[in-house]
Amino acid sequence: MRPPHLVAALAPLLLVLASASLPSGAKSDPDLGTGLAEAAAEVGIRLGTAVEAPPTLDDPEYRAVLDREFAPENHMKWQLIHPGEDTYDFAAADAIVDALESQGSAVRGHTLAWWNQNPSWLTSGAFTRDELVTLLEQHIAEVAGRYRGRLSHWDVVNEAVGLGTPATPSPWSQGIGFPDYLDVAFRAARAADPDADLYYNDFGMEYSDARLAAVEDLVVGMQDRGVPVDGVGFQAHLDAVACGDSCTNDLLARFLRFDALGLDVAVTELDVAIRLPVTDAALANQASVYQGVVTACLLAPNCDTVVVWGISDAHSWIPAFRPGFGAATLLDEAYQPKPAYDELAALFEVTPTAPSCADHADRASAQAAFDSGVLGAPLLDPDGDAIACEQLPTPAAGASSTTSSTTTSTTAGQPVAVGATPRFTG
Repeated sequence: MRPPHLVAALAPLLLVLASASLPSGAKSDPDLGTGLAEAAAEVGIRLGTAVEAPPTLDDPEYRAVLDREFAPENHMKWQLIHPGEDTYDFAAADAIVDALESQGSAVRGHTLAWWNQNPSWLTSGAFTRDELVTLLEQHIAEVAGRYRGRLSHWDVVNEAVGLGTPATPSPWSQGIGFPDYLDVAFRAARAADPDADLYYNDFGMEYSDARLAAVEDLVVGMQDRGVPVDGVGFQAHLDAVACGDSCTNDLLARFLRFDALGLDVAVTELDVAIRLPVTDAALANQASVYQGVVTACLLAPNCDTVVVWGISDAHSWIPAFRPGFGAATLLDEAYQPKPAYDELAALFEVTPTAPSCADHADRASAQAAFDSGVLGAPLLDPDGDAIACEQLPTPAAGASSTTSSTTTSTTAGQPVAVGATPRFTG
């Protein structure tokens, strides 16, 4: 996870995604020579990256890799785009969106309300609740409205759920109220851009049951109040530890909890930090985590987007903000592919297929298969719908399941127990 107290120092970022149009169904043998994002698009995944503003974009090698591997998208925050109460600065955002449209790229906006990177006029102002509601509505009308019909998604609100508290302290939660300000923001975003998918984005849901439940409760409450929300973003700031099918299965189950609510999910800020020094074993573990997360998205019927948090270790936020950790991206400091890159390239050549409920005689058999690490076994029916095999009969008392409940897989040359609590953390 990205520690909240460190986020303030992060520079404004661009996000980049692959082509807006995905092929219908998976294709075999994608052409990897044109870039990882294009290969991902062949199997139905929009693969993108976070791109820091200059100086990184002034690095010719960085820009060449960006152009080859990805297709850019914009990241917008209050601090830059709304520097004065009555002042907006759209110059950079306009140039980026124009350039992306000329390339046929999808554009994902991030973010319309966050606790961090707000301008001082907002954080130090003495505004009433009604005034803050008006400011938030006007900001969203101006920013989302300016790009109406041009962005595929908006991360409307970022990191609203607190650490040990219901809400993260912010001008919005403290001045308008929680979860009231989310209702204001999402309704304003829908009015400003009716065709964009609206996402709530947060960290820690990949491994924290408490955070997952808190976000689930938050979006269910929004749905109950008639607030328009289309999806949930999993940031996925993780560590490079041994990871096998258990990581994929656990994350898949978390994705499908939102599918049951009729919501899409996206992996929005994926990186996998290594405790220094970098070793071959650590790189193998890192590759397994990247592979596990992306596989979960491939298997989930409600996931088609993965955004990695940076292109190269040469320009990663991790070393400065997590002492003793680094090497978190797909390319090393010399812009050379790491094992994680190769693992994803191989994954996109052959799309994983989840066993279905139809492969099992009863629910106990399906559950045992899932617990033993068979990807997605009790969660997908033959049509790919997210279910829990309710259509299968319950075995008679004393009957045994036809599938073993224990197995192991091998990651980085070491046996890794699967089916247990996922062992990736951040």
